[in-house]
Amino acid sequence: MAIYMIDAFGNDEQRQRWLPQLCSMEQFASYCLTEPGAGSDASSLATTAKRDGDDYVLNGSKAFISGSGESDVYVVMCRTGGPGPKGISTVVVEKGTPGLSFGKKEKKLGWNTQPTRMVIFEDCRVPVSHRLGEEGQGFNFAMSGLNGGRVNIASCSIGAAAASINIAVEHLKVRKQFGKPLASFQNHQFNLAKMATALQTSRLIVRKAAASIEIYVRTKLLKEPMKLCRW
Repeated sequence: MAIYMIDAFGNDEQRQRWLPQLCSMEQFASYCLTEPGAGSDASSLATTAKRDGDDYVLNGSKAFISGSGESDVYVVMCRTGGPGPKGISTVVVEKGTPGLSFGKKEKKLGWNTQPTRMVIFEDCRVPVSHRLGEEGQGFNFAMSGLNGGRVNIASCSIGAAAASINIAVEHLKVRKQFGKPLASFQNHQFNLAKMATALQTSRLIVRKAAASIEIYVRTKLLKEPMKLCRW
C-alpha cells in the first residue's frame, strides 16, 4: 500500500529517495490512515500538518498501524486544509524524525508476526518536499492505496483458508467413527466440497481484483472487485 502510493503519486526525486530500499526490503513502510476517532469515517481524521516555511509541523496520532515502530518510512494522511476529504494531504515521515514516537505493542489474537502500535506526532517537523502530490489530494491517494491492501489481505486469507482445508482433510482421513474414517461419510464430503468451491470462487474474485488494479485507468472497473475482496 505505502510503496504503491509513493510509486504512483510521488515525483522522481521521492521515488529515488525511498523506493530502492523499500522494494529490496532493506526497509519497510507503514500506511497511516486510521485514528482513534476516525476509522471507517476516514475523512474525519484529525491529525494536522501546519505549514511553517518549507516544513509541515504534524500533531496528532494514528491507531492500529501495522509495522509501527519497526518500519522505516510512514506514509501519513493528515489535514492540511479544512474539514472533509478535500482537506487531507499525504506526507512521508521517516523513522527517527524528531517528534515521531510510537505507542505500546498491541495484544492481538492473531497476525502477531507484524507489530501493531499507535504512531504519535508531537510537533513533528517534515519537509514540504515529502508531500506526495498536491495539498488536498491525500484522501484520494489513501483510497487508491487501500485497493491494493484489500487484495493483499484477501490473498493472505485465501492462503489461510487453503491450509485449513488441507488440515481438515488430513483429520478426516485419520479420525475414525463407527469403524470408518470420517472422510467416508457423505455429509463430511459435502461440507468439504462446499469449502473447496468457496475457496476457488474467492481465489477467482481476488485475481480479478488484482488484474483490475493493473488496468483500472483504462477499464474503470476497479470499484466492484475491491468491494468483493472485503467479504
